[in-house]
Amino acid sequence: MINPAATPSPDALPPRFRNLRRSIAAVAILVVGVVAICLMAATRVPEAFRGPSFADRAGADDAARRFVTGLSALHAAFIREGAWEAAFAEDDINCWLATDLRRNHRDALPESISDLRVDFRPRQVAVFTRVAAAGMRPVAVVVFGVRLREPNQLGVTVEQASLGAIPLPGGPILAEARRRIDRLGMVTSVRQLDGRSVLVVYIPSTHESGGPSHWLESLSIADGSMAVAGRTLVRGETETR
Repeated sequence: MINPAATPSPDALPPRFRNLRRSIAAVAILVVGVVAICLMAATRVPEAFRGPSFADRAGADDAARRFVTGLSALHAAFIREGAWEAAFAEDDINCWLATDLRRNHRDALPESISDLRVDFRPRQVAVFTRVAAAGMRPVAVVVFGVRLREPNQLGVTVEQASLGAIPLPGGPILAEARRRIDRLGMVTSVRQLDGRSVLVVYIPSTHESGGPSHWLESLSIADGSMAVAGRTLVRGETETR
């Protein structure tokens, strides 16, 4: 049994020990405060992500089908000789991501990612998603700058990235994007242009089996929509480009 009289009071400790205890207490309070601030910042939900899920919106299934129909029409025109073009609305894509992707393509995304949505802005695509981490589901945001440098050649930059309100470095995100694009069979490179890292994506115009070539000649990203246009050429026309 501990004798209370044998335990010295804080005032009875030598000054150096009292200062050490105060320092430890101050550091503990500081660490707790920093952790609390980080948790609050990480769980902050961006304004653009607030509101009901697209899956709960009226006409969500119709909007998702409209996006699929547009993709099918683009593919049909893409495999034929001649010009092709298509435009896609941001809301239609988000309804598809919230309904059809979740129901029929569960393996397309890691289990840690949910509530994926996009936000089209002039020459930018913002990607929002919830990420499961440490028992929380904070919202990660990456804003990509996208431009068509020349036919079949895209330039991609990371304009902004954050987890909640905590900024994230763009370099690792650009490297991960490059790794995933490379897995699709495209050729990529990273260049320093105007002091910035730019991921250059070269879209192959033909397959190894030969045949027609496909050229993406126009890409327009505006508020709420994206449009593409190009041409499919037969072999003789390809050789004269």
